[in-house]
Amino acid sequence: MKKILAILLGVSLLWACDPMEDTYQKLDDAKQPYKEVINYTLISTDYTSASNLALKDALTHDDSTLAKAIKSQLAFNERFAGKDYIPDILTKNFPALSKGSSANIQYDVQYNTPANILDLYSNNIISEQEYKDSVWKSSTLFVKSFTPSTIGRMPQVLLKKFEGASTNAYRLVEYNYSEVEPTIDNAEFKYFEEDFETHTYTPSPSYTPIGENGWTQKDTVTGSVKGIYYCRLYSNNHYAQITSNNTGEKNDVFLITKEIDLTDANSPILTFDVNVGYWNATCLSVLISSNYTGDLNQIGTATWVDLTSNFTLPETPTSGYGTFANAGQADISAFKGKKVYIAFLYKGDSRTTANPKVTTTYQIDNVKVSEIKSSFVLSETNIKKYWKVYKFNGTSWATAENKYIAIQADDYALMGKTYITSSESDAYVIPFLKLKYPFALEGDAKVVSFRSESNQTKALAYEYKYSNGNWTKNSYRETRNDQFLNDGTKWFYDPTVYFTPVSADYQLLVNWVYQNLDRSYGSSYGNDEFYYGASAYYSNWDLRLSKRTQYNIPGFDTGTESEKIALTWQRLEEGAAKLLSLKFPDAVSEISGFPVYYWIYLKVYQNDLKTVTYVGVFQLQSGEFKRVKTAEDAAVSQGKLTQDQVNWNRSN
Repeated sequence: MKKILAILLGVSLLWACDPMEDTYQKLDDAKQPYKEVINYTLISTDYTSASNLALKDALTHDDSTLAKAIKSQLAFNERFAGKDYIPDILTKNFPALSKGSSANIQYDVQYNTPANILDLYSNNIISEQEYKDSVWKSSTLFVKSFTPSTIGRMPQVLLKKFEGASTNAYRLVEYNYSEVEPTIDNAEFKYFEEDFETHTYTPSPSYTPIGENGWTQKDTVTGSVKGIYYCRLYSNNHYAQITSNNTGEKNDVFLITKEIDLTDANSPILTFDVNVGYWNATCLSVLISSNYTGDLNQIGTATWVDLTSNFTLPETPTSGYGTFANAGQADISAFKGKKVYIAFLYKGDSRTTANPKVTTTYQIDNVKVSEIKSSFVLSETNIKKYWKVYKFNGTSWATAENKYIAIQADDYALMGKTYITSSESDAYVIPFLKLKYPFALEGDAKVVSFRSESNQTKALAYEYKYSNGNWTKNSYRETRNDQFLNDGTKWFYDPTVYFTPVSADYQLLVNWVYQNLDRSYGSSYGNDEFYYGASAYYSNWDLRLSKRTQYNIPGFDTGTESEKIALTWQRLEEGAAKLLSLKFPDAVSEISGFPVYYWIYLKVYQNDLKTVTYVGVFQLQSGEFKRVKTAEDAAVSQGKLTQDQVNWNRSN
């Protein structure tokens, strides 16, 4: 019997002293809702979750790309904001947090490249026609350069060149300039010239077809599509090249210039350079037409005069390639006074049925129509290439602010480059900035524009900021710290409103003072008032005592100077509250039981003539905005504000 009792007592003791009981209790407690303030930084898995949620909200292909970018860039963006997806992340990560909990979340946002930067992604070259029409206003007496007597015409040139540009648009402009004026002499006058150097070159296997600077081409053989004049590059020289080799087609390909104006010509001649490779037949003809309209579909109906007999086209080598040489010249004075097109017609055949195959490769360069006549003469040594950024104010173009700079010819030469790719930008631009601005100050910023490809119309621009002794590229990425609140059923973005008044906002308060207090409290300009101190003109608060005296503002006729200064600060607080009521007439004091605070940034011109920006935190209370200094102090303790920012009108 004693043995049985001992066994039962032992079992009872084991049941009463389960060593896991405390652990089980803690696990149960962890599942219970509780209130807490947390600080949390999003990690990669959070961005992945947000990306998946954003993909469900995507409406377009571009949306999907931006949604996926949240995961790849570990950042939200302007299309998919963090405030819309972080609540779901908090619900998933912190299921036990309940009503009254708040979360201070740190996360990154990748912003779009600003329009003023995107505007500079092309290099706009002043063309020969623009030098004729807009700079020199003559088709014969002109040079392809600005000079001291014509540089003042740049705004008019740009107004025509960028017709329809929006206000505050920026453009990178490439132009020639000579300090020396041209003289009149007998010289070569060029009606047309093409060396293909500005044409886009893409390496094999996808060479770029010739199609820039007004050139067009077409194979007139039905169904044939492989016979193409491509832009090719060899030994740093661009040229046009065509062959029927390996096309498996019969090709009759016209490469046609833009319209050439011979209205003022007397004795124009056509010249070009040519080279051949693997010659097996003469495939090239040179044609001219004065009734072709530029419509490729009308090639067959136009009248083409054959000029080929005027030129010497090589018939060697039969293996490999020769070297470029001048093909001769054709007198085309029969077309003076007219507008013409020049065509290079290639006729080849590499079909399996062709016997023999006709596949000679032709390379064409330096096509020119010109003559010797009285014209402006300016030595090339006097002409220098420049790049400059211009800005449009809505009516005219002018040089952009000093913040905008462009890399110049001498800079490229010093770098040993003719252009800078995106991946090379920091390696070249940062040393350039250090050399150019050895005395840069903290916070200085420069937008640097430069050519970015061999294609001369391509450019890039980046903003660089100087901080802690170094220039750093602006990535348009921001680390944000936002607060989210829990109302017991869900998380939501803290509804705090951040308000930086602009001119139109200050004018709201100015108008209110004029209508409700006294029109005499502001100047005759109608854009300021000195009861509170709002200035729509300067977009600030003017607290100078001299203005209170000048405009007879009540309350300043007696008292010491310190008392009057204190009154200006009190009026500032009152004015900020009044401005908030005018700006946010539908304001609420709380959402889901949480207070809604309004942070107003106050740019103040003090009586000591110093300009300082302060911050005031207000809340709508009983229908009026009141300053909440305890909320300001909390923001200071959380590191969201500094003590200096809230240290105004706090004597009481």
